[in-house]
Amino acid sequence: MNLEIKTPEKIIFSGKVKSVYLKAADGEIGILEDHAPLATIISPGLIRYYTEKGEEVRLEGGNGFLVVKNNRVRILLS
Repeated sequence: MNLEIKTPEKIIFSGKVKSVYLKAADGEIGILEDHAPLATIISPGLIRYYTEKGEEVRLEGGNGFLVVKNNRVRILLS
């Protein structure tokens, strides 16, 4: 699936991943391929994703939004 992490200033990451984990308003959620459509507010905290090679990437995220649709995950950070 495709992941895009953006701020108003720049694109932090854009590429294919196996999974994404982050903190939503009501707790941590995980996104895998073929996840149901979803739109939610995200809270500050750790964003983890796994590349197609299985490498884990961690970064600190702030407030923002998560949108999942058609194997595309978009994280928009404020």
